[in-house]
Amino acid sequence: MSDGQRPTLTEATVRDLARAKSYERGQSYYEREAVSDVIRRGETVRADVEGSQYQPYTVTIEFDDAGIAQTDCSCPYDHGGICKHRVAVLLTYIRNSERISNRQPLSELIADANPETLQDLLIELADSRPEMADWVETRLTTPGDDTDTDSSVSVSLDSIRRQANHALPKPGQRGHNDAYAEAERMAEELDGLIEQARMALDAEDGKTALDVLAAVTDELADNRWAGLLPHDIPSVYEVIGDLNETFTEAILTAELTKRERKDWKDRLAEWDDQFIHFMGESTFMAAADAAVEGWDDERVLQAMEGDLAKGEFWEDEPSWYAEDIVTVRLTILEREDRIEEYLNLAEATEQTQAYAEMLVQQGHIEEAVDHATERLSTPDSMLELAKTLRAHDQTQAALRVAQHGLTLEGFRKDRLAEWLRDRAASTGDSDLALEAAVTAFKASPSLRSYQAVEEIADDGWENVQPDLLEFLRTQNPRGNTAARSAEVFLHEEQYEEAIELADSTSQTSVIEPVVEAVVKEHPQWAISTCNSQAEPIIEAGQHDSYKTAVRWLRRAGQAAQAAGELDEWRDYVETMRDDHYQKYKLRPMLEELLEEFDG
Repeated sequence: MSDGQRPTLTEATVRDLARAKSYERGQSYYEREAVSDVIRRGETVRADVEGSQYQPYTVTIEFDDAGIAQTDCSCPYDHGGICKHRVAVLLTYIRNSERISNRQPLSELIADANPETLQDLLIELADSRPEMADWVETRLTTPGDDTDTDSSVSVSLDSIRRQANHALPKPGQRGHNDAYAEAERMAEELDGLIEQARMALDAEDGKTALDVLAAVTDELADNRWAGLLPHDIPSVYEVIGDLNETFTEAILTAELTKRERKDWKDRLAEWDDQFIHFMGESTFMAAADAAVEGWDDERVLQAMEGDLAKGEFWEDEPSWYAEDIVTVRLTILEREDRIEEYLNLAEATEQTQAYAEMLVQQGHIEEAVDHATERLSTPDSMLELAKTLRAHDQTQAALRVAQHGLTLEGFRKDRLAEWLRDRAASTGDSDLALEAAVTAFKASPSLRSYQAVEEIADDGWENVQPDLLEFLRTQNPRGNTAARSAEVFLHEEQYEEAIELADSTSQTSVIEPVVEAVVKEHPQWAISTCNSQAEPIIEAGQHDSYKTAVRWLRRAGQAAQAAGELDEWRDYVETMRDDHYQKYKLRPMLEELLEEFDG
């Protein structure tokens, strides 16, 4: 997509991305011009949106040739679909293109700039923001991908500590008024520091990784950050979980004496006590146990030597984090190319998927397929193995594994079936493609998956179609599934089924498209349904949603017009206007609506 082009985007697309309430609120934000500083650089659009906090929220939209590739917002919204701030920016993009300031992408500006000018700019930026100086120092003193993996990694621990301290929340200072935004910033900056430890581990330098992690954790432990943040930010919990996982790998990568391992165990246990109030559970116990066990634990040695059969590693009831330690051990064994020990440990600990994928990497394809069909029990695990086989140019084996996965129930069955559908179709196996297409539709009904079955069935469509529609009629869909099922019924003009589905839910994402589709065929139902959507908004005095209520009444008017009952509809709207005369924002809207249908 060139800088002069704007990808085509419709409001229907925005509605599909957002929940109904988020869309309505985003539309309200757009109408009150809460969006400002809309800047487009190449395929990226950024804008500020005034919200409930002192600082505006920052929205980023990434485009590609097909439309929206990714969206992001600095607000804490995490309830499905995009937030109202992103809706407002997208509506601005669609409706007010003149408000978009088109600028050259930074990558192009930098490419054209004089190196001395860039150096001066970087120094000026670092002088104005001290934390940038630490970041630049760490980047310049950390090796890149071409570093000799046998050498140690050099990092500035003082710089790591300063950056960790900067990551901690500081509410009350300028720019730190939003606790949710602070939590997200903290998680992002800490993740960048943990990445320094991961780079050391890639170089097999476990001790440097431990030094980095300890510097970060000491700063966290010595600061009262936990009392300054909300307790419902997933990214904070995730980054601290990553800290534990990376500690575990560093402990098992570094060549530590028994005394050093005991010291690390005690240190991790002490940190664990300091973190437990915020985390609500142990944070570093996996790493602490790994320090106790090391690589000379008797059970670990027996498993790696092949002296334990399938599942025999788990003598007693394992801790809830025991499998996490095994996963880290497997990662290290793979990195060190200790394949036989990897397979033995995976077998003894029942890491079936890891075992099968390693067989594929080693070229034991038939053994991997047999192992998977006997032992893997979820569509998700079958999908991952099928992808691994496909990546190793074992297409037919991948198809066999995926086809077996169709017989299993569980998470991501629709994704497995879609993957198999497309791969089988590309290899010319139309029977397998049709089987997978039907399974994908039944696992997650949608118009897209329905039409995929039609395309693959080709001349046999009339034999398949009745079964799909009958399947939909026997379901009791909820949430997004209800909207997608209604879309299929409307596509096939099965209006009674679509109406029945709309009557069973309060979701406007289901009701709205059904009303629009059946205005002429079932006007009485459309009138009644639209009125029942508008009335609660008006009765409750939800002035920000009056436009939504009027939109419903407009649809009722269109249905009344189709039914030849426009006079009755006008009487209804006039009565509503008179009954709510004191609602000064609503009254002119209703009068304008009546004028639309005048004559």
